[in-house]
Amino acid sequence: MARGNQEIDKGTDMVVGSHSVFIDLEVDPDSPERRGCVRIAVKARICLSHSTFGVINSNSRDISDSGVFVELKNKPQLPVGAHVKMQMLDSAMPEIVFNVKMERSDEDGIGLSFVDYELNGQRYPIESLKKNSSKAGRKSS
Repeated sequence: MARGNQEIDKGTDMVVGSHSVFIDLEVDPDSPERRGCVRIAVKARICLSHSTFGVINSNSRDISDSGVFVELKNKPQLPVGAHVKMQMLDSAMPEIVFNVKMERSDEDGIGLSFVDYELNGQRYPIESLKKNSSKAGRKSS
C-alpha cells in the first residue's frame, strides 16, 4: 500500500523507505539466530551523543525491535553497558531521543540496545513506542 512516497508492508506494519522506526517481526524458532528479534538491514543516518565524546554522526547497518548496529570506524572508548543518546535522523520522528546501551563493539561498529526514549521532555518505555508505531501502521492499511 502506498502512502506518499512510502510503501507499507501490511504483513509487518513496516514503513519501507527512510521513515522506519520499528519493525514488528518474530524470529523463526528453528532459526540459528540467537537473538530474540529479527534484524533488518537498514542504512539510515544516526546521531550519537555522550558526555565523553560529544556528538558523532554515522549510519546504521541493521535494526531490530531490540536494538541497532551503528557503523563506526573511529569508535569512542566506552565500556559495555554504557548509556548513550541516539537519534534516528531519517525516521518519521527524528526528534525522538533514544536512550541506548552499548552491548558490543567490533571492527565495524557498535551494537546498541534500546532502553527507553525521550520526547518533548518526557521519558517513555520503549514498548509504548512499539505499540504506537504498530497502531499507526494498522490505521494506514
